Amino acid sequence: MEYLQLEKEFAKFVGTKDCVTVNTGTAALHVALEALRLPEGSKVLLPDFTMYATGLAVHYARLKPVFVDCDANMLIDLDKVEEMIDTNTKVLFVTHIYGRIVDMDRVMEIANKHNLRVIEDACEAHGGFWKGKPVGSFDIGCFSFYMNKIIHAEEGGAVTSDDTDLLKIVRDMKSMSFGNTHNFYHKQIGFNYRMTNSQAALALDSLDKVEVNLEIRQDITNKFNELFDRKYKMPDNREVVWVYDLRHPNVDAVVSTLNAVGILARHSFKPLSSMPLFGNNNLSSNALLKSKHVFYLGIDERWDEHDILNVYRITNEIMEAEDENNRICSQL
Repeated sequence: MEYLQLEKEFAKFVGTKDCVTVNTGTAALHVALEALRLPEGSKVLLPDFTMYATGLAVHYARLKPVFVDCDANMLIDLDKVEEMIDTNTKVLFVTHIYGRIVDMDRVMEIANKHNLRVIEDACEAHGGFWKGKPVGSFDIGCFSFYMNKIIHAEEGGAVTSDDTDLLKIVRDMKSMSFGNTHNFYHKQIGFNYRMTNSQAALALDSLDKVEVNLEIRQDITNKFNELFDRKYKMPDNREVVWVYDLRHPNVDAVVSTLNAVGILARHSFKPLSSMPLFGNNNLSSNALLKSKHVFYLGIDERWDEHDILNVYRITNEIMEAEDENNRICSQL
């Protein structure tokens, strides 16, 4: 079966003892937390600047999210983590944002000191490493195979770990917790999170091409780095390239205009603490600032030189036009 082959091949790719496929990246994040079997209301430290699915996973698992602000690279600010840990804190969740990798040495040092489990949201960093060790291999890794990801199907996800006992629980839970007997007596909470063979086949094909894909994405990034003005560029410290992020003081206008002319652009994340589900609190000043000034361009590995130059030209013209509008408005 293709999904079993994907589990084998993806575990090898990540460098873990095992892998369990699921139907989405969100499902991977959720079932990884559920498999820890934590007391309801246990605290999970997680970045405020991350995709909504990360926060939803904590909410779905009936756990309490504790939001941590981001640093200059939009990654969880590890300087602020320890002061937020108490006796009810059980998990440290980190997200590798736009291919930038969190300092996993420090993450594991904090986790070991305070007896925390670590979950890596590596959905945007397939193929990334921290000092020679693959992302998703430090404790529990979660990946998405959504169609816009580096390794992709149309949908899908995976949980990776050397903790094979945990993955046995994940494997049971993702299939309604039928257990070994399949006698319709379910001993624990379960979910219909199975990955289809058709999606696994697409992911296997993409996995087979990932090295070439990563090289092309890096080449596109190198060209963008040469072309875009320094004032628009974000730090070029992406370990792998998922998207190309930029900054501008008028992100809303830039993103809407780019999409209107057919250039795929998206806003950066908004703080999870600003979401109605989590209280509309805007707890994190850096995350809020990044959400107002950062956006990204989608990258397509099928682009040729003409496509790259065209995306740059249109994006640059729009950003410069908005700069001019801001200058004129400031003089009125």
